Amino acid sequence: MKRSIGAAAGAFLFALSLFPSPAFPLLYIDINAPGGKRMPIAVADVVVDPGDPSLSRGIPKILSDDLVLTDLFDLVPRTAHMETVTAAHFSGKPLSFPGWKMIGAEAVVIGNVSTRGDRLSIEMRLYDATQGTLLLGKRYTGTPNQLRSIVHRFANEIVYTFTGVRGVFGTEVAFSARSGKSRGKELYIVGMDGQDLRKVTDNRSFNLFPRWSPDGQWLAYTSFRTGTPIIYLRNVSTGAEKEVVRFGGSKAPGGFSPDGVWLYAGVSQAGNSDIYRVRVVGGAVEKMVEGWGLEVSPSLSPDGRRIAFVSDRGGSPQIYVKTIGVAGETRISGGGGYATSPSWSPAGDRIAYTARSGGRFVIATVAPDGSGSREIVSATDGDCEDASFSPDGRSLVYTYRKRDYSALKIISSDGRRQRTLVSGLGDVGSPAWSPGR
Repeated sequence: MKRSIGAAAGAFLFALSLFPSPAFPLLYIDINAPGGKRMPIAVADVVVDPGDPSLSRGIPKILSDDLVLTDLFDLVPRTAHMETVTAAHFSGKPLSFPGWKMIGAEAVVIGNVSTRGDRLSIEMRLYDATQGTLLLGKRYTGTPNQLRSIVHRFANEIVYTFTGVRGVFGTEVAFSARSGKSRGKELYIVGMDGQDLRKVTDNRSFNLFPRWSPDGQWLAYTSFRTGTPIIYLRNVSTGAEKEVVRFGGSKAPGGFSPDGVWLYAGVSQAGNSDIYRVRVVGGAVEKMVEGWGLEVSPSLSPDGRRIAFVSDRGGSPQIYVKTIGVAGETRISGGGGYATSPSWSPAGDRIAYTARSGGRFVIATVAPDGSGSREIVSATDGDCEDASFSPDGRSLVYTYRKRDYSALKIISSDGRRQRTLVSGLGDVGSPAWSPGR
């Protein structure tokens, strides 16, 4: 997103590599191996001097919870730890690696934290317990309220060290929901670990279809707060807003171009909906997809060259893909039923969408040429809708609905692992996973 829109405010944390890192990560874990071996890892109590003693176990808990979510690590129980980490281990004293290996740990994480006024300093180290070598060392400084962010960043470093793939800790999911007996719907944001849930809008109207800018600083969304639908951009840090699409009748954002210059949206005029792109700064408008049917829900490929969208030109809503600047579109959803809500994977090799199957809605994925369609998740007692990929492509967030109940759930892209992200709010919908950070 161009900086002319505004810059996000807030304190910034600082990270320093304490030791040279290898040019390429050591691939201890193959994330593409089905049922692959998990890495046994021990996360020791953190040394605290000076500061809140509860951080000694609080930091390892945040880190351990992150690592468990990946399904790539087995955490060695704290009760099995045989060595107490002290400040001396950060000034030359070696760890007793044979002792850590004895309890099954192949990797060990230690940390040292100090708090002075409103400044927090954390040093974290990752060791290969088998070789007795240091794999990773980082020092972070920031404010105490940035603690979770700091730990998430180190968790991402651990994942990258062992897999070569960037972790997604610290990313967030935006969605719409009702609170209590509210008649409208507000926008919310929640951490991908289910923590730090917060309300983004509070205007007692209908606020729908949040979509992240590529830099993760802005949300595009549709609001009815003036009585007619308008697409706004909202800075998630400062709350600053601007109108970006006012023309037409009903409208919904679909996503941004990779450089953040254009916002794609489905907009209806004279009873017909087509797909447009609007320049975020300046407001220039271009029609991208049109036809006699309804064209809605645009989703741009990661390279910005293709658009997946929904059209009922064949008699029922289906998913099509169009190469920008090239005539014609290709239908990629199969069957004669119902398909909607396309979402590209970060690698551009799969498109997730909602399909009707057996009288219920399910989440499926398909290649951009229409091959290899497969169902990812379904429910016998409800519907699964509106999937959005994580920045690493390894997970999907989606809406689960049944009578008088809805929730956000996260499932691995192979369909094997699932967890609930958000429950307790009404009419949850339209989740969008933020970009990686």
